[in-house]
Amino acid sequence: MIDEETLAQMNGKYVCPPNAGPAWRAAMEHGFDMSLIEAFLQLTPEQRLAEHQQVIDFLIELQESGQSHAAK
Repeated sequence: MIDEETLAQMNGKYVCPPNAGPAWRAAMEHGFDMSLIEAFLQLTPEQRLAEHQQVIDFLIELQESGQSHAAK
């Protein structure tokens, strides 16, 4: 028989770590996707900065595209 935690993991549901503190649990209960937090914490600081820079570059490109479209 499969326990509830294993079944949740198989279905892609986030399972809170047993050693998670109250702030972590509160964030999870309020709807934060803690799996994303965990994934980013596994990256090196340099990798996190690179990911952040990619998002900034995309937003700048999107903003410039919107401004050039509005000028037409």
